[in-house]
Amino acid sequence: MKKHSLPIVLAAASLFLAGCAMDYRLGTTLSPELCAVYVPTVLNESNQPEAARHLTRELNKEIRREGTLKIVPEQEATTRLDVIITGYEQEAVTYTSNDTQHPNRYRMYLTAKVKFAKIGRNGAPEKVLFEKTNLRGDETFEGGSQSLAFKLRCLPEVAKDLAESIVDACAGAW
Repeated sequence: MKKHSLPIVLAAASLFLAGCAMDYRLGTTLSPELCAVYVPTVLNESNQPEAARHLTRELNKEIRREGTLKIVPEQEATTRLDVIITGYEQEAVTYTSNDTQHPNRYRMYLTAKVKFAKIGRNGAPEKVLFEKTNLRGDETFEGGSQSLAFKLRCLPEVAKDLAESIVDACAGAW
């Protein structure tokens, strides 16, 4: 190691230790008192009847995996996460070189309206921490557009992508 690089290493180490001493947390900007979340039933306004079931399952898994939020009963919650699935779409992405009339790969989209709010107690109004009317998850799948098996296999994946976006947005709320 060169002599002039030692001060740089020492400065970096002291910054790291100072960050640890100040209880610096990497990841979330959400205050710890807002991490107890109530998640009511996901509502489904889309034309895909299984979407709410898959998104509910994936939201619960993602909240546990991410670790910032903790799902609690409504009376114990400090925050509330409302999710309404507003759209389900698919579009052709690629075609085979010998058949440009029939796609062989599709992209599936699941869109949701999301509101994450601090619950108002004792007459205090709720405070919206994050709200978006068109949060979107997407995934690709192969097969014919009428292939129900391919669609059903892709739906949990697109729900997972949307759940990750929802939880990331909530964990990063101010």
